Amino acid sequence: MNRRDVIAMAAAVTAATEAPKTAFAAEGGLPNYVHPSLKDRVVIITGGGRGFGWSMAEALLKAGAKVALTASRNPDQLADVQTRADAIAGKGRCITLQADVTKWQDCQSTVAATLKAFGKIDVLINNAGRGSTEYRTEAGGRRPMFYEIPAEAFATIIETNLIGVFFMTKAVMGHFIERKRGKVFSISTSLTTMIGQGLSPYGASKAGLELTHRVWAEEMKGSGVDINILLPGGASDTSFIPESSVAGEIGSRAKEGGLLPGDVVVPPAVWLCSDATNGQTGQRIIAKFWDHSLPGEAALAKCIQPHNPVPGIM
Repeated sequence: MNRRDVIAMAAAVTAATEAPKTAFAAEGGLPNYVHPSLKDRVVIITGGGRGFGWSMAEALLKAGAKVALTASRNPDQLADVQTRADAIAGKGRCITLQADVTKWQDCQSTVAATLKAFGKIDVLINNAGRGSTEYRTEAGGRRPMFYEIPAEAFATIIETNLIGVFFMTKAVMGHFIERKRGKVFSISTSLTTMIGQGLSPYGASKAGLELTHRVWAEEMKGSGVDINILLPGGASDTSFIPESSVAGEIGSRAKEGGLLPGDVVVPPAVWLCSDATNGQTGQRIIAKFWDHSLPGEAALAKCIQPHNPVPGIM
């Protein structure tokens, strides 16, 4: 082997070591939601330790992005997620942070830690959320009347799902404005769920979430910052829907229990992180309508709900 061959081999080994691992390529081709601009894109995902959060993180890491994942209640879960992320993409492409979105200082620290690790932030996905499991156990598993819901549980849901999203978005917005680019999207729920009996705190938090995003999108037009809403389009097979509500093992109920797949939000979520959606703002995107047989732009178009000039409330 001559010197030139040795140099070439060394370069190949270095490239293989330093380049992000792309499991999609190893699996035989890229899904229609993976765009070249995702390479080295930096994404913060709140509530990233399980459910939608981890599903989105896993797909983004496979597509070559870097991610910062937060969770507030389970350090062991974060350690497990860090191990899985490193196995997918290699060390240094994911950081995990114990942070509570209801605490302004934690939100600021999340942004600072992400900037320290990766030097920039491109996307914020507000995924952390609380639901009726906060109070159903106290009502024997049934959906309680609004006056039966503990005051603390009602406040916790509003603080996490609405105020926490405001805190995280506010914390990252200075960086986005300075760069004149950035993307924010937040996970919402179906309109029928918003008005479901026993779900008034959850429904109110998501209705408020969508209202704020509509206003924020208008306020940020022309700034290079896109703000959107993403929802699965129905109850999905994640731990957010407890087995006491829909019987069956979590992860197997999409067929048996009539739920949507637990990763239903992944295709539009990953596509929204890419440059292919630059300028796409103020949209309500319903994940279950994603068509895997179409190019990404056409698939997203099928998910976008038409605008109402004046939203209806009652």
